[in-house]
Amino acid sequence: MAERNLRAGRRERSVSPSPHGRRDRRGKRQSRTLVIKTHTLDSLDYVALPYDLRNIGVQESDGNFFESFTALSWKQENRRLRTATEDEKEASKPPPSELQFSPKPKSHILDKKEFELLYIEVLYTIKHKIGTTTGGHLPYIQDLYQYAQEAFGVNPEDHARLLAKATEEKPPILIINICVVEARGLEAKDADGFSDPYCMLGIMPGKVPEDAMNAISSDEDSAKSKEKEKKGPLKKFSQSLKKKKDKTHAVRDMLPAKLIKTTSVKNNTLNPVWNEKFRFDLDDVYTDRLHLDIWDHDDESSVFDAAKKLNEVASFRGLGRFFKQVAQSARTRSSGSVDDFLGCVNVPLHDVPSTGMLKWYPLEGRTSRSKIQGEICLQLSLATREDRGIPEDDNWTDVKQHEDLMCIFIQHEQRKFRDASYKWSGNLPQAALTILHQHAIQGDVTNIQQAVCRWVAYSRKHMEHPFDYAFLLKLLEELEEIWVPGSLSRDEEESLAESFNIFIEFCLNLIRKIRDIFPPANKAAYRRLEYIVQCLSKIYKLKVFKRCCPFQKELYAEINYAVKKGTLEWYERMHAISKAQARTDEDVIQSLIELTNIVNNDVYKAEHYYNKIFNSIEHVHYFNLTYRQLEKLLADDASRAMEEELGDEMHKSLEGSLDLEETEFISSSALHFNTNLFELYLALQEFCRFKESLPQNEWRSLTITQYYEWFRFAVQKWLAVAKHKSLKRIKKAVELDKVAGSNDSVKYSTSAVDVCSCFNQIAEFWKQLSWPAANGAFTYVSKVTEDICNGAMLYADLVHEKLRDAGYYDEEGQFDVTEQLCITINNIEQVRRALKPLPETLGYSDIQKNMEKSHGEKGLRQVKTALHNMLRKADDEMTRRIKNVVDRVADKMRPDIKKDVFHLNWAPESVPAEDAVVDLMEYLDSNLLTLNNNLLRSNFDRILESIWVEVLEEFKDVMIKEEQKAPAFYLRMYEALGLLVDFFHANEKGLPVQTIKCPQYRELREQLGLRRMETRDLIEKFYMEKLQAQKELEKTDFGVLTVRVSYKFDSHTLLVEVVHARDIIPLDANGLSDPFVLIQLCPEHIFPGVQIQQTKVIKKTLNPDFDERFEFSIHPDQCAFHGSCIVFTVMDHDIMFQNDFAGEAFLSLREIPGVDGEEVTGYDALHEIQLPLAQPKHKENGAFEILLARTFDKEAQDFAKKRAKVEEQAV
Repeated sequence: MAERNLRAGRRERSVSPSPHGRRDRRGKRQSRTLVIKTHTLDSLDYVALPYDLRNIGVQESDGNFFESFTALSWKQENRRLRTATEDEKEASKPPPSELQFSPKPKSHILDKKEFELLYIEVLYTIKHKIGTTTGGHLPYIQDLYQYAQEAFGVNPEDHARLLAKATEEKPPILIINICVVEARGLEAKDADGFSDPYCMLGIMPGKVPEDAMNAISSDEDSAKSKEKEKKGPLKKFSQSLKKKKDKTHAVRDMLPAKLIKTTSVKNNTLNPVWNEKFRFDLDDVYTDRLHLDIWDHDDESSVFDAAKKLNEVASFRGLGRFFKQVAQSARTRSSGSVDDFLGCVNVPLHDVPSTGMLKWYPLEGRTSRSKIQGEICLQLSLATREDRGIPEDDNWTDVKQHEDLMCIFIQHEQRKFRDASYKWSGNLPQAALTILHQHAIQGDVTNIQQAVCRWVAYSRKHMEHPFDYAFLLKLLEELEEIWVPGSLSRDEEESLAESFNIFIEFCLNLIRKIRDIFPPANKAAYRRLEYIVQCLSKIYKLKVFKRCCPFQKELYAEINYAVKKGTLEWYERMHAISKAQARTDEDVIQSLIELTNIVNNDVYKAEHYYNKIFNSIEHVHYFNLTYRQLEKLLADDASRAMEEELGDEMHKSLEGSLDLEETEFISSSALHFNTNLFELYLALQEFCRFKESLPQNEWRSLTITQYYEWFRFAVQKWLAVAKHKSLKRIKKAVELDKVAGSNDSVKYSTSAVDVCSCFNQIAEFWKQLSWPAANGAFTYVSKVTEDICNGAMLYADLVHEKLRDAGYYDEEGQFDVTEQLCITINNIEQVRRALKPLPETLGYSDIQKNMEKSHGEKGLRQVKTALHNMLRKADDEMTRRIKNVVDRVADKMRPDIKKDVFHLNWAPESVPAEDAVVDLMEYLDSNLLTLNNNLLRSNFDRILESIWVEVLEEFKDVMIKEEQKAPAFYLRMYEALGLLVDFFHANEKGLPVQTIKCPQYRELREQLGLRRMETRDLIEKFYMEKLQAQKELEKTDFGVLTVRVSYKFDSHTLLVEVVHARDIIPLDANGLSDPFVLIQLCPEHIFPGVQIQQTKVIKKTLNPDFDERFEFSIHPDQCAFHGSCIVFTVMDHDIMFQNDFAGEAFLSLREIPGVDGEEVTGYDALHEIQLPLAQPKHKENGAFEILLARTFDKEAQDFAKKRAKVEEQAV
């Protein structure tokens, strides 16, 4: 009847099988689990809510106060982006003109007379063009005339007039320059395998003058009369020219040279190197030829004496006669030795190009039968000279003409070039090069003089038309390669020095204006700057520069001065521009902001662009120079402007925490806080960060690094205003709150977004300030942390109060999981999570390091305690608020849970646990589904955990408060509990296992596990508990019993030897006892019929020695039970009264040697077991209490009464 009433009292619910509880093919219901949905906001870490969901009305309520300050960093970044965009536009533009920023030096201008004389010189040069034409020059004279006329800008009439004057000039004397370089592979003539070679050379005319023919005829007879004499070297020189035997050729070939010259003798070598130079006049370059003999000689003096006397002869007739004498004297010596002929060469001069030539010539013999070997290297070039009455080596006039001529050609090519001058390659056309080349060789202008002229001309014209500095650098390299000491005259060195100084001054002026002329974003300008510095560096490294300008300052000092002067001029100009725009006090700060930003941009360029050029080329630290200079200038101006703006407030300090209602800041004007000061702060902060690129030893000299001290009062004031406005914003956010759910249906409202945004902006603004002073940073960060934490707790109180006002805590009415409930919990959780990033955003770790560094371990502990305690307090308070709401949900659900648990337990015994628990699961599923769809995962887990605890408590109430039921009753509860574990765990998507298996669960499961056991299983469990307690027993307050136990497997006999007991408790009046021991095998249902045995009584002792053996006939299977054991009970024998209980000990039969079938011998047979004695107390909530409560079970009652009696006998 009662069962039917219970069933009738159940709420009416659908009993249709849930899809989560379908039966499998064997009829067993499958485990049902909670379906849990995951959301994008389920992460336990803080995830910023979408700012586009903010309530605009909340921001506008305080005039976007916080947004305006956090936007300062964005404003800075936008400024950088604009600058970068402007720089990108500059990248492809032409470089700025250098001429408008650099003073134009005074240039040399030819007057009319000088101009015409130079033009006549050019025409004269062209008319008397010498040498064959090579590939780089024009061969046609008319083309050269035409180019010269165009370059000089001369009209046809003047050209004809000046050409006539040039024609009237006396033609120049043609000269051949010969350098005897070296020879190789000569024949060895001496006994030591070497030779002592020397050369004799001269010019053989193609046409023989008449007086020369007479001189040869007069000497012909004497030459024949001495035909058999030995031939001297000069005679051999003339005879080596014989090719034919007719009289005309013989006369011509026997002529001595116009001027015969000799090289020095190189002893003991077959590869002599001379590098000796000679000059010969030419009559006709088309017919004259060079003849050279090489001889092996031993007596050098005769050769040089002969050559010396030859050079004193003035006429051909005298030369002919004396040549014969020299030949004869050189041919015959006192020793009778003869110079050996090594070979000769004949070089036609009409093939010598105007550029000269360096060539190896094979040596020839006198006849085709001569065996000659080796070759000689000669360098030949043509030149001219004029009979002007000045030394031949003085060609200063020619050099200056060459320089002026080159300037005219450069100017002409610049006029023709249609693009920017810096794009011109600097190369002159073939006609110009041909004219310059002819002028150089005709005026004997050397290569080094030509290189000097090129540099002087191009550097001079560079001041008028800036060329490519890479081309100028190439000219300097050519000059460096050619110049050798002594190769220039004093006049030429002075001219070169003047050119160097003008160019250096020009370049240093450009460096002074580096920001205007060479913007780094302009690729062409930046490249030009790089080559300018390279040109300056090259000039100062030139040896010719050190010779010409020995007292010049070091380039390092010159560049330093130019950079410093240019930086000062640029800063003063920028300061004047920014100051001119300021009219009010706010404009003064704004102009300083603009100036600081301009300076920051300049310093950035100095570090990333200009410094690379100057440091890599000349080791000038451009960044260090400019930064230190700008730092002093900016520090003075910024400090002065801040004094004018703030006055006494700049040095004022606010003590303690500011409360606006109690300070002067309550005025509305104070609450309108301008962003200008902090924009200036951030600009100065950016400037100071550049100091990281300076050497650390220079940091101390900087004054602007203490810039933050100027803003201390402003920061304190801002914190006070921010606190006031944040509290008002939080209240306004709650007031204007509206739902703002996300795409995945997690519910929250705009107030959470607004409050989190407010906190984030406060923290982000402080992060932007990055306050450098450790002590000040700790004070301010503490204030920021405190204000944010207080604001978070205020928000939690406000939304919680709003939920209370909506009737959430009312006891009356039906409870439903509402949207407002989920929103409230989610909002508090979102704001709570917003506190987590604060340690990182506010820089806790840096503050801790700084405080530890300045105040030691004590300072570190103070910071950690103060900051983290505030966060912990706020977190705990908000978590408590959430828990209050969550627990209220569980409390509201508890009546229904109680009903379902009651119906689960009182369902008919035939109903399995899977079916009995369906109602509870469906109820939980329906309500938790709503919560899961609308709550953050962390909040859902809190509710899920709270409901799980409610379920456990209901199970426990049923188990404890109801009368003891049959084991089947508790078995279903046990199984239902397992099903609920799976339900709440939800395949690892629900509660974690460690949360589910909480202390309440473990206790409940243990109790249900005991109650579901049959009586005999419980009795075995009781002895298992006793055995476990025996193992854990360490105290020996009641004495120790020593026994030996073994099992004889073959005879199924248990052998027990009670050896002795020690320190048993005294139970008689005399302070002693009369102990004996009872030996019993338990549980009795496992060992039926086995009698209890006992030892003899030992009188008056606390340390009895028994030494008695007992045998028990039992089967090994009986010993295998977990609870099977030997119970040793020590009793005090009493004749008059009931025996007293002294202690008991338990020994498991499973652990006795021999039970597993092995033979017991040796140590195992003799091993003594020490068993501490204990009093018979049962385990709380253990098997004994359940047995005692089973009043319906006689076996349980009998066992419980017997054990209770033993416990009563205990002390």
